[in-house]
Amino acid sequence: MYPPNRTGKERGLPPLHQHFSDIPGGATDRAERARGLRARRTGAVALAAAAALALGGCGGGDSSTPEAASTASASAANPPMATVVTIGRVAGTVHKPNRQRFQHAASHLRADVGKAVDAWFDGGFVGVDYPTTSFPDAFSTFTAQAKGDALAQKNLMTTGKLGAHIDGVTTLKRSVALDVLAPRGKAAGVTARFVLRFRTTGDVTKQVTVSGRLFLTRSAGGAWQIFGYDVAKGSK
Repeated sequence: MYPPNRTGKERGLPPLHQHFSDIPGGATDRAERARGLRARRTGAVALAAAAALALGGCGGGDSSTPEAASTASASAANPPMATVVTIGRVAGTVHKPNRQRFQHAASHLRADVGKAVDAWFDGGFVGVDYPTTSFPDAFSTFTAQAKGDALAQKNLMTTGKLGAHIDGVTTLKRSVALDVLAPRGKAAGVTARFVLRFRTTGDVTKQVTVSGRLFLTRSAGGAWQIFGYDVAKGSK
């Protein structure tokens, strides 16, 4: 279910072909949707896309015991609230040796993926010096293609125009659950299900909720990057 008064929903998951069809939704984001997305499934991106699709419909995979880790980024604009990162469903660890291998590395996975998500949370929403409509650090952990898509949907993927009318935010919730494709116990792709909620102060006061999924894969250097997204934003 979407948050109340949602401003729109855009999909950043690369499709099964390289052409894009219209995605049904609200009129408020029709102009953004009309521009379309340009992500393509090649190489490592295809692997992570397969992970996201597999996990989206996976019902029989092994589930690890949920464990939480917290990450936080200090900001002059907003005292830090730690992001709670948990492991959700894990596919590829049915056999005990694979499960043990994954569990051994799970804390590092939570920390590394948490940092990638936090960079967007902080740069696009809760770690910004307001008032502003500029978010230069919002997409530092996005792939080049995903960054281009997100920039075209700035009002959805950042505080956007609202940023000009507020003088700060108070973070209420930042949580991330990781569904992982881990063949032979090694993480190859992650779907991060998240909720970010904050309250604005200044000329406009409202509670904003950003929620959805981020699709991540490893870069050539080993860092986790966001290559796609399925995001909704609403306020009350």
